[in-house]
Amino acid sequence: MLYGYPYRNSIPIQVSPRREVNVITISGEGMVLVQPNVAYITVGVETESKNLQAAQAENSQISANVIQAIYHLQVPQEHIRTTEYRINNVYDYVEGKQIFRGYEVRHLLEVKVEEIAQVGEVVDAVVKAGANVIYNVRFDITNHSERYNEALVLALRDAQSKARTISGALGVNLNPIPFEITEAKEGIVPVPFQTFEATKVAGVSTPIEPGQLQIRANIIAKFAYLYT
Repeated sequence: MLYGYPYRNSIPIQVSPRREVNVITISGEGMVLVQPNVAYITVGVETESKNLQAAQAENSQISANVIQAIYHLQVPQEHIRTTEYRINNVYDYVEGKQIFRGYEVRHLLEVKVEEIAQVGEVVDAVVKAGANVIYNVRFDITNHSERYNEALVLALRDAQSKARTISGALGVNLNPIPFEITEAKEGIVPVPFQTFEATKVAGVSTPIEPGQLQIRANIIAKFAYLYT
């Protein structure tokens, strides 16, 4: 037995030719210049003696004086921390022979200074108190995330601008919204470390110039485009 199906008018399906989607991969960079609002200073005391206990005792006393000098400048205790305490054997070399000279005790402190204008004053105070090592002065900012996000926006705009330029030169239709973004964190480009000997700054007012910090953000963005 044959069963018939009701006849239905059908509308032919029109298939448009497939338009190929292509990709432009672009790097973008953003940079924000900011004034630092915090500084880190590494100061220290080195003592030497043939007697280890004597070298330690001298170092302990001078270090205590240095710390007190920092406290007198109203720097909070939590902003001072020991970053290194080391005891080394010291030798002289005479006619190819190693001769024991004594012991060296090295104590380094990192000091966080929230008033940039106070950095030179801190350096002068610790040198006067007996510090004979000023390892570096490093500047930073406390609101890094906020300023980094600003650089990130600039990096995206940079990538979009490059993509528009390239697509315009090729004569293709660009979707300006990237379909994929990869963040390559770079962060702060710090002010170069300033390293100097305490003897060079003793007895003078030490000028410290913080300059500006560069906060950079880098991305890789992929944009779709169509041939016209």
